[in-house]
Amino acid sequence: MSTRDEYLASMKLQIDEWTTEIDAMEARADAVQPNARAEFQSQLAGLRAQRDNSENKLEEVRSASDGAWQRVKGEADNLWTAFKDSAAAFRAHYK
Repeated sequence: MSTRDEYLASMKLQIDEWTTEIDAMEARADAVQPNARAEFQSQLAGLRAQRDNSENKLEEVRSASDGAWQRVKGEADNLWTAFKDSAAAFRAHYK
């Protein structure tokens, strides 16, 4: 398996984990106080958008030329870091 294939497999697994985490957060929506529910849903929508952007970037990595894939990989890594930070802040806020 090439380095790119390994990266793609790793990121696909990560995106699947994010989807599971988002679904678990969604299941907790009813436990959120009614006055905070709109903000909760808004932040959850933001996490979904970040996940979707990461899926799109993963497709760019997959289709990038051999010379460009490292650059696109760097962009995907930045999206991964942003999602991780956002999810951590979300979890901390809604313990």
